[in-house]
Amino acid sequence: MKTIRRLTIVILFASLGLHGLSLSATADDGKHADAEGKTLRLWYDKPAPDSDAGWVNRSIPMGNGYMGVNVFGGVETERIQITENSLYDWAAKNTGFKRRGVNNFAEVYLDFGHKNVSSYERGLNLNDGLAHVSYQHDGVKYSRECFTSYPDKVMAIHLNASKEGALSFTLRPTIPFLGDGKSGSVSAKDDTVTLSGVMTYFDIKFEGQFKVIPTGGEMNASNGEGTITVSGADSAVILIAVGTNYQFDPQVFLTREPADKLKGFPDPHDKVTGYLTDAAAKSYEQLLANHQADYTELFDRVHLYLGADEPVIPTDELVDAYPDGSSSRYLEELAFQFGRYMLICSSRAGTLPPHLQGIWNVYARPPWSSQYLHDTNVQMAYAPVFSANMPELFESYASFFNVFVHRQREYATQYLEQYNPAQLDPNGDNGWSGPFWVNPYDVPGKTPIAGFGTGCWISQMFWDYYDYTRDETLLAETVYPVMYEQANFVSRFVQEIDGVLLAKPSSSPEQYLEGRRERETIGTTFDQQMFYENHHNTLTAAKILGRTDDRLKLYEKQLPLLDPIHVGKSGQIKEFREEEFYGDAGKSIDPHHRHTSMLLGSYPGQLINDSTPAWLDAVKTTLTMRTRRSNIGWARAERIALWARVHDGDEAYLFYRDLLAGNYLHNLFNDHRGGPLFQADANYGATAGVTELLLQSQDHVVAPLPALPAAWPSGSYRGLLARGNFEVSAQWSDGQATYLEVLSKVGGTLNLRYPNVAKSVIKTTDGQKVNFVAKGSDDVSIETTKGKTYVVTNIPAYVPLAAPSNLKLIKDDTIDQLKLSWTGVPNAMSYNLYRAIGNAPDYELVASEIVGTNFVHQEPALKQIEQMTWKVTAVRNDERESDGGATVIWLKPSTHEPIN
Repeated sequence: MKTIRRLTIVILFASLGLHGLSLSATADDGKHADAEGKTLRLWYDKPAPDSDAGWVNRSIPMGNGYMGVNVFGGVETERIQITENSLYDWAAKNTGFKRRGVNNFAEVYLDFGHKNVSSYERGLNLNDGLAHVSYQHDGVKYSRECFTSYPDKVMAIHLNASKEGALSFTLRPTIPFLGDGKSGSVSAKDDTVTLSGVMTYFDIKFEGQFKVIPTGGEMNASNGEGTITVSGADSAVILIAVGTNYQFDPQVFLTREPADKLKGFPDPHDKVTGYLTDAAAKSYEQLLANHQADYTELFDRVHLYLGADEPVIPTDELVDAYPDGSSSRYLEELAFQFGRYMLICSSRAGTLPPHLQGIWNVYARPPWSSQYLHDTNVQMAYAPVFSANMPELFESYASFFNVFVHRQREYATQYLEQYNPAQLDPNGDNGWSGPFWVNPYDVPGKTPIAGFGTGCWISQMFWDYYDYTRDETLLAETVYPVMYEQANFVSRFVQEIDGVLLAKPSSSPEQYLEGRRERETIGTTFDQQMFYENHHNTLTAAKILGRTDDRLKLYEKQLPLLDPIHVGKSGQIKEFREEEFYGDAGKSIDPHHRHTSMLLGSYPGQLINDSTPAWLDAVKTTLTMRTRRSNIGWARAERIALWARVHDGDEAYLFYRDLLAGNYLHNLFNDHRGGPLFQADANYGATAGVTELLLQSQDHVVAPLPALPAAWPSGSYRGLLARGNFEVSAQWSDGQATYLEVLSKVGGTLNLRYPNVAKSVIKTTDGQKVNFVAKGSDDVSIETTKGKTYVVTNIPAYVPLAAPSNLKLIKDDTIDQLKLSWTGVPNAMSYNLYRAIGNAPDYELVASEIVGTNFVHQEPALKQIEQMTWKVTAVRNDERESDGGATVIWLKPSTHEPIN
C-alpha cells in the first residue's frame, strides 16, 4: 500500500516575513531574517520562596554533570542548593513512595542583609547557560551571575556592586540532614570554606570546597562557624567544587556488603582540591569563556522557531496564562529547548547519568529514591539525545552501564538456572539480563513490575547511538558487544511454545493481570517486541562489521519466531496474549494506563513504520482507546511521539498542550502528577516528542515535517539529527515546506521523503545540481558526499486529499462474500480497498479504481479466515492517494458478530 505522510494545510493570515526565519548561512533566497538571535530565557520579578515548594516550583536549575544546582535569587539571603548524584543513602527497609536515596549535598547561603529592594529581576538564559540576579538597594545596583562549568568542574558566581566598596556578604555553606546516617562538619580557613563528611550506609566520603576571591575590601574566615565574610569589596568571585569517593568500578556492584562497596577508593579531598585549584588559576572571564564554548557548542546545534516573539511578562505568568489563553508559541519553543538544556546539565561524560529527578534533589527521602528506572524513565531521559543532536551526552549512561552490567551477567546465569536450565552455558557465557531499577550502588534482582524486555530496551539506546552517528568504531567497540550479549541471554531465555519463541515468565510494565501470580504471564508484547528489535539490530550490526560470532546463526533462525505483534479483535496492538478485545485481559487491567509498552515497536523502536501500514493503523487504534485521561507527565510526553509516529500531528500537539498546561511548573520542572512532584523524564520526553513532529527516520528514510500540527502553520528549525548522521533543517509556510537542507556528516545514501520532493530543485550549497533517483513523487535517493549539504527548494505545493470515513461491513448471509460501504469525500476520482489478514504488517490491495462508495468482495476461503482489517482510501485524478483511510475489523462470525 502506498503511504504518504499527513500534512495539514492552514491559511496563515500573518505574513511569515513579519517575523523572519533563519536556517543557516546557506539559505540565500533573501527572505530569511535572523531568528536565531532571539533570547530564550526564564525570568522572574521576585525571588523563589525559601522552602521545598519554592525549590521545586520557582528555583532556577543548573548543572554540569558533576553537580546539580538550584538558585533561589534571594536578596536578604541567597540560597544555593547543591546535589551530587553519588551521595546516596539507603536503609535495610527502604519502602514507600519517599525513601532514602540521593541526598541533599549542601545548602549554601550568601547573607547580604538587603531589604526593600527595587527593580528586581532574576533569570536563566538558555542561549549561554547563565543565571543572573539584579536589583537596586540604597542607590546601588547589585548583580550576581553564575554558571556551572563542565570543562572546569566548578560552579562560578560573580558578585558585583555598581559602587566601589559597596559589596559586603557572608558565605555560609551548611550540611543538611545531619544525623541518622549522615555526619560531617564545616570549617573555614583563609579564602576557603570546606564542607566534608560521611554517609554511613555505603561509607561515602564527601567534600565540598568554596573559595572566595574578592576585589577590594576585607575578608575574614571564621573557622568555628565555617563562614567567610567579605566587607567593602567592589566585586567577588566564588568558586565551588564538590565530590565523593565514588568511582565507576565493577567492585561497586559486585560487592555485596554495602559498607565495602567503595573500599580502597581514595578520599575525595585531593580530587576536589585539584578542581578548585585549577579553576582558581584562571580568571573569571577565562572560566566563563570555557563554559560558554562547551555549552554553546552543544546547545546551538539546534534552533526551533515557531513565530514567537519574546514575551514581556515573567515566566511564571507565562506558564499560568497558558492553559486558559491562546497557546504561547514562545513557551512551546522554550519547553523544547529547556529539555535539551536539562540534558546538557545532567548527562556528561565521566559523571553519573540523570536519574528520575535528573541531577536535582533537595530531599533526604526523594521520590522513588531518585533511582534509574528502566521501564521507560531512563529511556525517556535519553529520548532526545540523538534526534536533538547531542549524541555524545549518551557517554554518561554508557559508562555507567558498563559498570553495573557485570552484576547483570551474574543475574543472567541465575535466571537461566531458574527458568530455562537446558539452555544454560556452564561456563557462564549467558549474556546479561535487563534490570528494572538501578542506583549508583546496587542493582536488584528480577521484579514482576516489568519483563525482561528492559534489557533489549537498554540495548536499543546503544543501537541508536550508532545509527545516528554511523561511527563504525563505536559500533564495534561499544554498541555491538552490548547488543550481542543481550541477544545471547534472550536466545537462551525464550522457550518454544505453540511453535514460537516466547518469554516465560513475562510482564507488561506496571500492569497487573488479575489472578496471575506476581503480575506474570507468557509472551507479553512488550517483551516480544523488544526481543525482536534487539535480535534484528544485532544481526544488522554483525553484517556491517563482517562479524561471524558463534550465535549469530541461531539469532537469525530465532528472529522470525519471536512473534512480536498481535492485532486484537478491536483492531488494537494487543498488550497480552490473553487479550482479545481491547482491555479485556482482566478487571485489574487499566485500559487508560500511563504505560503503552505494547507500542514500543512504533516508538522508540523501528519495527512498526511506514512499511508496516497495517500495524501503524493498529497503533493509532490503540492510542485512541488509551485516551488522554492520564495526567502523568512522562506519559503525555511519550504520546506526543507516539502520535507523531502515526503522522497525526494535531493529536500529538494536544498532548504537548496538555503537558505544558497541566504539568509544567513555574521554573519549567515537570510536575509528575500533582503535589507538586518533580520528575525530569517528561522534560526530556517533551523535547523528543516535538522532534518527532518535525523529523523522523525510523525506517531509514529522512522525513522532514512528517506530523506538522495545524497549530504551527509557519516556522523553521535547524540542526535536528536523523539516522545515518544526516543533520536536517527546514522552513515551512502555510503548512508547506519551502526549504529543506540536509548536511551529510558521514556520507552514504540519503533517502529523503516529502510530498513532491521529486519535483523540487535539489542542489548543493555551492549551486551544483544533484543527481537523484525518484521513487514516485514523494521519495528521492541521493548518494551523498561526506561534509556536503543538500538544499531542496521550489517544492511544489501539496494539496492533501481527505480520507474516506465510516467504513462498514454490511450484513450478508452469503458465506463467501463481504459487502462494504463507506462515506466518500469530495474530489475523489475513485477508491482503493485493502485488507490485512490476521497479524499481517502490510495491506494487500483487493480492489482499485472503485467508483462509488460500496463494494462486494468475493472470498471463497472466507470461512477459513479468523480476522481481517479492511481499509479504504481515496484517489484523486492526479493519482494522489489520501494520506489516511477508514478501517474496520472483520471477525469470523462464530467468534463475534461485527456486521451491521
